[in-house]
Amino acid sequence: MNLDSPTFTSLQGLQSGAPLNGTSLQLIEKINALAAVVPAQDLTPIRRRELMREAGKLLIFADNKPSVQSTDLQIPLPGRSLPARLYEPEQSSSDTLVVFFHGGGWVIGDLETHHPSLQFLALHLGMKVLSVEYRKAPEHVFPAACDDAGQALAWAHSQMTSWGCKRIAVSGDSAGGHLAAVAMHNMQTVNVAAALLFYPVTDIQFGNRSYTERGSGPGLTRDGMIWFWHQFMSTASPAAALPSMDDPRVVPMQQAWERTPPPTVILSAWHDPLYDESVSYAKLLAKAGGKVVLKSAPDMAHGFLRQAWVVSSASAHVLAAAHAFRTLLDTA
Repeated sequence: MNLDSPTFTSLQGLQSGAPLNGTSLQLIEKINALAAVVPAQDLTPIRRRELMREAGKLLIFADNKPSVQSTDLQIPLPGRSLPARLYEPEQSSSDTLVVFFHGGGWVIGDLETHHPSLQFLALHLGMKVLSVEYRKAPEHVFPAACDDAGQALAWAHSQMTSWGCKRIAVSGDSAGGHLAAVAMHNMQTVNVAAALLFYPVTDIQFGNRSYTERGSGPGLTRDGMIWFWHQFMSTASPAAALPSMDDPRVVPMQQAWERTPPPTVILSAWHDPLYDESVSYAKLLAKAGGKVVLKSAPDMAHGFLRQAWVVSSASAHVLAAAHAFRTLLDTA
């Protein structure tokens, strides 16, 4: 794949990183300290979810009150309903609804852990954003989250005109980026206008360069990611080998695009074992004819979207991606 292909409208910082931002590192270390005091045998999925909510208190100013309204609702689906939250910025002239899926390794995370992030995105995109809380592993293993993502996207598409929107886009961070990528590929009945993916999970390649060089942290680790994969796929034990995957719902790098992919912005983090996956997935979309804006945050680790309110560099990277996303929509 030629990285100078015209389908790549932007390609930044792919060859090298920069030192990890000091403020970001301090936050990561504080978050890691919350988990360090919990005995390993007590780090159950439920406890990990609690820790992620506790960590969220470190990631937003207490007096922050962005000019974004939010409304909780339920997405009615066959045999279940999914909690969701609609964000509406006071200043918005966009006709696009963005459907967002939160990260957390398909195991942790919810509407609350990503509430500040979605306020930030809605505010700076100037768009309505629908945050979806899908079913999580290990209580609901693959393909539950993938089914939820596709069906939630279809439901939002059916409702968007009532919210004053004419187009629909997808977004997500980490495992939520995976679900967004799966939904936009699978839902051929929904015309996805664009995608905004933050360091998405797109492959199972634990021996690639970014896993080998950056898989020990200080943020997301190789061992941590393997644990999440085992929860998601319901394999017998963390020590068991993950099976080879050729299902594109599991591994988006297996997607075969029979139509042109939606214009997509991918924002990666250099200090992230998933970095190489972002680059590879951008190449896949571009090879299929999609317009791709691929950006790298050379001084950031995995999860920096949630730092956007408190780390100026994280904010700058997210704002740059938001600008690129708006530009893609304006030219689509």
